[in-house]
This record gives sequence, C-alpha cells and structure tokens, in this order.
Amino acid sequence: MIATFFEIVLYIVQSLLVIVWWIAGYLFWVFVWLVLPFAVVAYVAMRVAEKVFGQQVVRAWLMERSRRLGGGIWERLSRLLVASSVLPFRVLFWFAIYAIWHSFVSLLWTPKWRPWSRAWGKRWKPVKPSPPSSARASTAGKPRVA
Repeated sequence: MIATFFEIVLYIVQSLLVIVWWIAGYLFWVFVWLVLPFAVVAYVAMRVAEKVFGQQVVRAWLMERSRRLGGGIWERLSRLLVASSVLPFRVLFWFAIYAIWHSFVSLLWTPKWRPWSRAWGKRWKPVKPSPPSSARASTAGKPRVA
C-alpha cells in the first residue's frame, strides 16, 4: 500500500511533536529536581534573614544586589548583541542549525568509551609487578610466548 503525501507529513509532524514533548518533559524534571530545591532554600533563607536582621535591611540588600547584577548582565548582553550583529545572516542561520543538530546528537548518542570512568575503574585494579631490569635485558631479542 502506498502512503499518501498527507500520511507522510502527518508521520513527520507526529515524530517532531513526540521529540518536543520528550524534551519538554526532560526540562520539566530537570527544573523540578535541580532548580526548585535551590529556590525553596533561597526563600527559606530570605525569611530567616528577615527575622534575624529585619525586613527592610534584607530587602534593601537584595534590591541593591539585583540592580548590580542586572546592570552587569545587560552590559555583557549588549556587547554580545553588537558582536553578533556584524555576522552575516547565513552564519547566524547555520549556527542555529548547528546548535539544534548538536542538541539532538547529544540526546540520542553518547560515546561508549568515557575516559574518566575508564581511568577511575583502573584506579583500584592490582598493579602487575614489573620484572627486574636484569630480566628485561635478558629477554630483549627473544619472541614472547603466551
């Protein structure tokens, strides 16, 4: 049975929606398990600091810090925007395509060999004793027998 063009497009759209849904779910759980605990701890710490130092002092300190950090972020971002504005649109387009491609490859493929786990696994393996230097010199030209 030959599939119609509409069925093929529908299949592609469904596949893309499944991928987007998986990424959204992944980002949601990353938020829940990594970001949300820090937000809860920060909220509790702010409430404790308000009780200890006073509400006006803590809020003034927080406002001053947020203004300083916000201003620095805008300066860095404006420099980055100026630097990226001199790039041709083709470069920006291919950079976006590369970023999307790299994220898909990173999600779907991981290398089998990981140097850190390999080195960490060899850390506790017994070390083979090396033969004394005189024994190495006597077997220098002889073939090895396994």
